[in-house]
Amino acid sequence: MQILLVKNYNQETTLELPFEFRATAALGISVVADTLDYVAAPIFALPVIGDIADGIVMTLLYRLTRSKTAAAMNLLEFVPFIGDMIPTYTLSTIMWILRESKKRKYGSLQLISQGQGATWQNRQHEAATIIGHTNKEPLGTRIRKAYLILTGSMR
Repeated sequence: MQILLVKNYNQETTLELPFEFRATAALGISVVADTLDYVAAPIFALPVIGDIADGIVMTLLYRLTRSKTAAAMNLLEFVPFIGDMIPTYTLSTIMWILRESKKRKYGSLQLISQGQGATWQNRQHEAATIIGHTNKEPLGTRIRKAYLILTGSMR
């Protein structure tokens, strides 16, 4: 498992777990929490105990997903009877996983407006295209160009 160092928009460096690990953990917590809502309904139906448990689960899920939409959906758990009958946590987590998967699939080759202007994935793609291109340049020249693109020196 690889933990990524991510720079936020305000230049703070944070540790971020891989998406697959976060998705699995969030889905596991969601299924367990929704199952406990059904199985242990007499205990979690009590106003204070149920609300504290819901608050803990919502906090854990938000820390994993960072999704405000999923957090807003999870607030349905505080509505009497409705929140206990619908598997809210599981539905919101599945929705988050589908959205994030789509973002990762289609957003990996988009340009950003910082630095050299291209994401690491774009640089990798461009370097691979130069190396694999069958023009009259020698392989060593193509490799040097690819290296310059990957390091951001050539733009």
